[in-house]
Amino acid sequence: MGFEIIERGETLVAGLPVRSPQRALGKLSDPRLDRAWTRVLHHEVGGPLASTYIDFAPDVESYYTQIVGYECATVDDATRGHVISRIPPGTYAKFSSRGMFPDVMLRLWAQVSEAETNGDIERTYTGDLEAYPHAYAVDLYIPIHVDESGAPSSAVGSSVMGEKR
Repeated sequence: MGFEIIERGETLVAGLPVRSPQRALGKLSDPRLDRAWTRVLHHEVGGPLASTYIDFAPDVESYYTQIVGYECATVDDATRGHVISRIPPGTYAKFSSRGMFPDVMLRLWAQVSEAETNGDIERTYTGDLEAYPHAYAVDLYIPIHVDESGAPSSAVGSSVMGEKR
């Protein structure tokens, strides 16, 4: 499965934070995430559903913070009591998956793992973004290193430049 290389502007995501252990692929169950999503979905939200992964180390068994919530145009669009994460502008590898949960997530992160293993991308770990265009689709934006020419560092995977948010 391919991915696209795109430039994204800054993205704000408001919602509820969940501090979780970094799990190996296939270990997706986290009751704290389920509770956070349930709470967010019971609120009026200011934009499309989204989730960010911030404040993490790349090693399995380390920790990261996931903000489960929704995109917002400004800080003022956030629901009272929700935190806001800022995903910086930059170059991202966009991976997409369609289907039923949890399989959709397993396929999505398997694509990322394959691209990393093959040397197609080198992650920067400055903040990942999951966007949900509809109930059966996930688009994952992974920030990546680029070389002086603007190409992904050591990338040989499929890519399309130029999409902006």
